[in-house]
Amino acid sequence: MYPMSKKGHTLEHMRESAHLRPRSGLHAAAMRVRHAMAYATHKFFHDNGFLYIHTPIITCADCEGAGEQFGITTLLGADHHKPGVEIPLYGPQEEKKLSKKEMKRRAKLEAQGKAVEEEGETIVEGAVDYTKDFFGKRANLTVSGQLNVETHACALSDVYTFGPTFRAENSHTGRHLSEFWMIEPEIAFADLEDDINLAEDYLKYCVRYALEMCGEDLEFFENSPYGEKGLRERLKNVIESPFKRLTYTEAIKLLEKAYEDGVEFEVKPEWGIDLPSEHERYLCEKVFCKPVVLTNYPKDIKAFYMKLDDDGKTVSAADILVPKIGEIIGGSQREHRTDVLVKRCKEMGLDPKAIWWYVDLRKYGTVPHAGFGLGFERLILFVTGLDNIRDVIPFPRWAGNAEF
Repeated sequence: MYPMSKKGHTLEHMRESAHLRPRSGLHAAAMRVRHAMAYATHKFFHDNGFLYIHTPIITCADCEGAGEQFGITTLLGADHHKPGVEIPLYGPQEEKKLSKKEMKRRAKLEAQGKAVEEEGETIVEGAVDYTKDFFGKRANLTVSGQLNVETHACALSDVYTFGPTFRAENSHTGRHLSEFWMIEPEIAFADLEDDINLAEDYLKYCVRYALEMCGEDLEFFENSPYGEKGLRERLKNVIESPFKRLTYTEAIKLLEKAYEDGVEFEVKPEWGIDLPSEHERYLCEKVFCKPVVLTNYPKDIKAFYMKLDDDGKTVSAADILVPKIGEIIGGSQREHRTDVLVKRCKEMGLDPKAIWWYVDLRKYGTVPHAGFGLGFERLILFVTGLDNIRDVIPFPRWAGNAEF
């Protein structure tokens, strides 16, 4: 039987026939909007003097430090039916004889009361020996092109990357995918305020472009049972007024007051937490009724590369929250002080030697710079009014599903 009859089908059913769902009106409309947003993205950055830089998909660095990466290996062999595949492991390690130079280095550090760091990569007996792998070390699919694109921002000024990224997060929500696209601009000679201004201008440009060029499809989504009533009015509200800006600390106080007044949250708001979607949406849907920019987050819930504020507790970070979605953009001013960057890496459990080239950008001279990342599929969700992120990408990937 033909899997797509004339009767209505659920979006879940349509995902099971991803090779045929482009023939449905809703998916076709979503793909037209997706194309328009990709074109608008390139046009916005091109018209504003940015260079498009292609960053690698295969990387040995973890930009976010979260460890939720897909590993790449050829150690399993080409024949996936072959039994008894042996993975090379590290055996017992002989104790290295220290050179006179190394002995002097350690003695000097001990005299200064500093910790002695081992040189070279730490080898653990029984761990996988990736020196026998294709790249000679552990390699992964990238979670972000930001670290790579920063290398070009420090030389060519304003740049951006727009490409696929991957995250091995075992999440089944309507807001997460394992394979998604990221837009990541980086601007030189810029601080956090410059970064926020760019992000707001870009988001408004995309919304305005959608209203002007995708009118019929937006009307279709408004009338669809899977769409959103009043979609175009919501989008017009985005471009007609400035985004509300406040600090993370100020937002927490508002949320704590709401919680005390009887607003029900699954997670109790308190300073130091990574705000869940329910808090983000409450701020932009109930309190301010428009997009909100939160700044200066606690350092412990943000990435190592974000500039440490003078108070030593927060970082110069900014998230843009929008109705229906929550966080749609996350950005920051980057830490340009070498000593502070190295210290932050260690605090976050990241070996600075693993990203020596990124640290070198500061060692050999740098400039204040900033940037942000926008999940492209979340932008499409925001513009179309659809509820599930799996319905705005041609072939969605999530935990347990990599069909087609």
